[in-house]
Amino acid sequence: MPRLFSTRRLFLAGKNAIYLLILGTIFYTVTLRLPGNLKPEEVVERSGPPPPRIFCIISTYEYRHTQVAIHTHRTWVRHCDHYLFVSDYSDHYLEPAVFMHMNDRWHRMRAYLEYVYKYHFHQGDWFLYCNDDNFVVVDNLRHMLKTYSPNELIYFGCKMRAPNGLVYMLEGSGIVFSGAALKRFALAALTNESICSSEAKGNDFTQELGRCLTNVNVIAGDSRDELQGHRFLPFDADLHLGSTFNQSLEHHKYFLDRSYYPVIDMHLPVSLHLICFHTNYIMTIYNMYYFAYVTRVFGVPRNLNFENERMLLENKTTLID
Repeated sequence: MPRLFSTRRLFLAGKNAIYLLILGTIFYTVTLRLPGNLKPEEVVERSGPPPPRIFCIISTYEYRHTQVAIHTHRTWVRHCDHYLFVSDYSDHYLEPAVFMHMNDRWHRMRAYLEYVYKYHFHQGDWFLYCNDDNFVVVDNLRHMLKTYSPNELIYFGCKMRAPNGLVYMLEGSGIVFSGAALKRFALAALTNESICSSEAKGNDFTQELGRCLTNVNVIAGDSRDELQGHRFLPFDADLHLGSTFNQSLEHHKYFLDRSYYPVIDMHLPVSLHLICFHTNYIMTIYNMYYFAYVTRVFGVPRNLNFENERMLLENKTTLID
């Protein structure tokens, strides 16, 4: 009985081998052209404008180098794009710019800002001036400044109004200058005694700063968030989150009498995009740094309901996931 199928002939015969080779080539070519087997093209992400560069200026003193400033240096300062400690004496760890024999706070601030403009202006778009005992969430500051241009003549902080109507920023809550504002201050205000005094001002130095900036058309911006929550706090965070102002205290009364924005029920609403506040006990800065920069809350959606979150804070309730 003849065999109907010859394996030897199929694979070894000359013509059949050629046919098989052609079929295999066609099959391989078609397979490569199938959409599912194509190599994915590299996707080039379209990025927006680069984030604003923050240059941080931290004011300190020799006696505070190891007690306060060193802890600031080890925590939030490293999130600035560039930073500079300014002091009245040198330090091998902080490496500050040293300004000796300046006893008046206004004289020091003038010198600090002029120095930064001359030697570090190219390193930042915005310039944050603060004290060594401030805690700053730099990423929130960067987020706020995305909606502004460093070419605008504007500056931000905890906004105040003097009895004569002068608008200025409260000392100790951090002050942020646009690049254009710092440049205008250094070139137009400091060089004109009639619009920016070089006389000693003591604790009123930020009022004189406000006068100088106003005289050169720099606007005092609104640093509150879309729900009128304050980003630059005048006092320690625990006061704003768990208590109310006490008008019998001199520093509280000063703020209540001069706050640019009304204070309702002796309470200041705090923004969820908080930027800067004072620390009464510097060692708590490590706790705050951990919770602000390190901790990630599992399962929290990106689009938070800000109003509900604020109600929880104001009612002093605890959210348990």
